[in-house]
Amino acid sequence: MSFKTFLLLMAIASAAAWAGWIVVLSAIDPSRSGAVGFLFFYLTLTLALVGTLTVSGTGVRIWARRDEIASRHVATSFRQAFLFTALVDASLILLSNGLFRWWTAMLVILLLAIVELVFLSASRPRSS
Repeated sequence: MSFKTFLLLMAIASAAAWAGWIVVLSAIDPSRSGAVGFLFFYLTLTLALVGTLTVSGTGVRIWARRDEIASRHVATSFRQAFLFTALVDASLILLSNGLFRWWTAMLVILLLAIVELVFLSASRPRSS
């Protein structure tokens, strides 16, 4: 699969996930659906955010670093999109349970920053 095909399919899948999220918002009553409604809400939101942020992050990286191979930016963009989506989802879950405070948000941000730091440290070539 070519790089452009991958980005196009990812963009189409993201648009489909956003459409699914809008359907979930408009058609599912959270008071009647129970856990299944919340599962669909968070699943479609997660897929839509990860896809959108991956495609847009890859586009920004390609634009900013034109001298590098374009396909190398996808892994970094996907990882950071996933981490940011985890931040959004965790914040929404904490908020829906009445547990969202400034310090819980800071703990989630700190945890995700540590995860990103571990990835950056592991991917950096070691000099001897």
